[in-house]
Amino acid sequence: MAKAMAKTKEKAHPYQEHIDALRKKQSEILNAFKRDKQAVNMQSDDGIQDLADKAASAYSKELNLSLSDGERNLIVLIEESFTRLDNGSYGTCTNCGATIGDKRLAAVPWTPFCIDCQELQEKGLLS
Repeated sequence: MAKAMAKTKEKAHPYQEHIDALRKKQSEILNAFKRDKQAVNMQSDDGIQDLADKAASAYSKELNLSLSDGERNLIVLIEESFTRLDNGSYGTCTNCGATIGDKRLAAVPWTPFCIDCQELQEKGLLS
């Protein structure tokens, strides 16, 4: 039995913790979107709203159904991370090619940049 457990650990993906974190975050965002969509669908339109109320209600529904820019960007970064996992480049900075530290990947598993390049990105110095 110990040998079987050792083999299972050997076969695990070296980035399994990060893969699990990526899936969890992706699921959280998508589930929140689904909950918002269900809440909007449950809102009743009582038919006695005036034009301004209907416009406000439509705007509110639209706002509730849309993902924020940050959430959309995060979903894209997560999908790009899965692509890098598939092609073997996960854990390597997409800008300079340096290895991204494990602590950084544990904190931000979807990051495409090492800490130095991330700082450049935040300062607008990375294109």
